[in-house]
Amino acid sequence: MGILQKILGASGLYQANVDASGSLQVTGPTDKTKTGYNSPVIEVDAGAITGTRLFKSQYVSHDDRLSVGIDTVSAVYNFTTTLQNTGKFKHAFTTMTMTQSGGFLNINPALATVSGNYAFLQTWKHFSLQADGELHIEMVGQISAMPPSNQIFETGLFLGTAGVVPADGVFFRLTSAGLEGVVVNNGTPYSTGVFVASLPLNTNGKYTIIVTQRHVCFWVDGSLGGKIDTPAGNAIPFLSVNLPLCWMMRNAGTVTGGAIVKMGSAHVSQVDLHTSKPWSEQMAMQGNAYQGQDGDTMGSLAMYSNSALAAAAALTNTTAAAPNVGLGGVVLVLPTLTAGTDGILFSYLNPVGSVTQPPKTLVIKGIRIDASVQVALTGGPLTLIFGAAYGHTALSLATAETGSFVTATAKAPRRVPLGNIDFLVTAPAGSGAVGIYVPFVSPITVNPGEYFAITMRNVGTVTSAGALAITVFSDHYFE
Repeated sequence: MGILQKILGASGLYQANVDASGSLQVTGPTDKTKTGYNSPVIEVDAGAITGTRLFKSQYVSHDDRLSVGIDTVSAVYNFTTTLQNTGKFKHAFTTMTMTQSGGFLNINPALATVSGNYAFLQTWKHFSLQADGELHIEMVGQISAMPPSNQIFETGLFLGTAGVVPADGVFFRLTSAGLEGVVVNNGTPYSTGVFVASLPLNTNGKYTIIVTQRHVCFWVDGSLGGKIDTPAGNAIPFLSVNLPLCWMMRNAGTVTGGAIVKMGSAHVSQVDLHTSKPWSEQMAMQGNAYQGQDGDTMGSLAMYSNSALAAAAALTNTTAAAPNVGLGGVVLVLPTLTAGTDGILFSYLNPVGSVTQPPKTLVIKGIRIDASVQVALTGGPLTLIFGAAYGHTALSLATAETGSFVTATAKAPRRVPLGNIDFLVTAPAGSGAVGIYVPFVSPITVNPGEYFAITMRNVGTVTSAGALAITVFSDHYFE
């Protein structure tokens, strides 16, 4: 306007100022009696993709408390191994393949081109949309090329099927047209529309889906890509309520060329809803208990055969018989070891780990032992002392501890007595005894590369004949 204007105080002595950008410089009063009110909002997205900045207000309860959410980890998945973890994932395909290498799940590495070809990897675990909380799904991955016509990649919460459109769920969909967010409620689809026409190739991106009862948001590298409000005619975004995490590529027609999708990691969290689940429960619900871990032998860790048990065997102080290698189970034992010497009843080596087998700490929270006579005892009475040995770096219970700063440090087993089980003289087959259960307030922890063992020592008369059936349960998880 060509007129210099100033904002002066009532006294005319003080004036307002502006910065180099022309913004009025404002400082709140330092005198508490002169403070006023304001309504703070938080920018949650700068609008890098949608072009519109998104703000949210903070929430204060009726008791004047600022609402602060507490998250619960539901699952964490990494693909550092070279083999499928069958304890955590279900896989199905027609011609199209999946592999794991270099820390990635490789989807369609052979570039299948035939119409109807598909492949999916789906978690056995289902994730639940609870109350007013949020489900937070975050994945890191990349693509070798934008998909050609007729090739479709989808990832999010849905049931994998034989190469057809998911019938219920929330997921990203990548096609030759670009990336979009999709919600399907009992067969009815809703889409954000394409918000990224072309993804950067061979470059990791972070893809996040946030699900609430009222809406679903799709984020790319921290920017909001699109939002789908739950339609008025629907109660919740997807009707199944509980769905697994799935990665699926499918050919809806003949494909020329193709794309390889590489997923590096994924995690799912329950946000803003404190479930009060102990850490051990969170680990177990992720599949980190009672079964082989990533890169290890799949299946149960308890030596519990589906049919007949192996023949009864004598215990030794330095080795474990084949049926006795595991975190407990059921075995038949000849109680003939020299009195006063510990025998290895069960032994388990916590894998040392590698770049293709993530090393984990084994945490033992409790042990239960039961025993009964399987073949009548001759001699006796029989008094058996049970214990836990852990932390040793070699199988033998006689492993010695090395001295200070000796090369190649070795650890001797740490010992925890568990209790005793007694049998009378000439106890007949079928005789039982009071079992042992020991919960640990301070849990036993076994580091990668260390052994955990259940030991049994006869402190009475050594029997000349007979056999025991012994069951051991180890309450544990890996982290």
